This record gives sequence, C-alpha cells and structure tokens, in this order.
Amino acid sequence: MDALQSEYADIAGLGASLVVISPERPARTADMAAKQKLTFPIVWDEKSAVAEAFGLAFTLPDDLREVYLSLGIDLPQHNGDASWRLPVPARFVVDGEGIVRSVEADVDYKYRPEPEPTVALLRDIVVG
Repeated sequence: MDALQSEYADIAGLGASLVVISPERPARTADMAAKQKLTFPIVWDEKSAVAEAFGLAFTLPDDLREVYLSLGIDLPQHNGDASWRLPVPARFVVDGEGIVRSVEADVDYKYRPEPEPTVALLRDIVVG
C-alpha cells in the first residue's frame, strides 16, 4: 500500500478519489494504516459483500485454511466472517459519470497492479 500512498497526492490532484475496500475489520485496517502512515480511506467490506457483487470473492479450500492457521492467520478472526472468503486483488477506475474505464484483477494474490499506470489513465480521462 506504500505505492498507493506515494501516488495519492497525484490522484487527488487530478480530482479523483482513492478508496481501498478490505474484508478486514476496521480496527485491523486502522492499525495497519497508522503504522504505514496511509492517508486514503480504507472501508470495510463486511462479509465480502462488495467483492461478491463484483464476482471477486472466493473461498479458501480446507487445505489452505490449515496452512493459514499454521502461519497464525485466522481469517475469521481478522475479517469477522466465518466464511474464509477473500477478494481477488483488483483495481477499478470509474469516471465521474459512473462508467468503469479500467479494471485490473489477477487471481494470483502476489500480483498487485502498480499505481503509475492508473495515474496515467486518470490523467488521460481528465485531460481528455
């Protein structure tokens, strides 16, 4: 999220908004945001409702649940939801008229879209 924070001023300068949607409980994200000095909003996707609506929610299989627990990661505790669901990491660019101009998503959780191309797209939208 440091990369997003580094581009946040440019995003705001273009008149755009950046909102991160997370299945983690607000107290967890607030603690993480404070430690990383994040200034953009992070909203709670309670029970992964938003991820589900966008077709981005998936449920971890039993074998992965055991791996997560062995690493001390208790998703039901972190997310306040016993479903063991997570979102596919994704980034949406929606223009002022509500039209989705770009979507980047990858089921490989290690891949996260870089913010620079998103900022470039925002510039194209604003400048025309």
